[in-house]
Amino acid sequence: MKRTRFIIALALLLTAQTAAKADSHIMNATAHVVSLTFVNGGIDERREQKPFDTYALCLAWKHQKEFLPPHPPAFVSFVYCEQTEAALASS
Repeated sequence: MKRTRFIIALALLLTAQTAAKADSHIMNATAHVVSLTFVNGGIDERREQKPFDTYALCLAWKHQKEFLPPHPPAFVSFVYCEQTEAALASS
């Protein structure tokens, strides 16, 4: 019984320290979509951004987009994900 209490106390102590070390920043992700179109004999580049809560969600969305053709009039488009850091508002 004393050993169980010790393990629980140790777990609570480690959890409290981990929570105290957490800063006021969270990691999000942004998907960048780059599309190329022909315009007046040249090539025009159009960029869009889509925010995500996690990098994993961004990668899953990117994987879905890889199998879809580009939106007309674009002849090619590609997607990449980038991790972004957002500060939490302090109260």
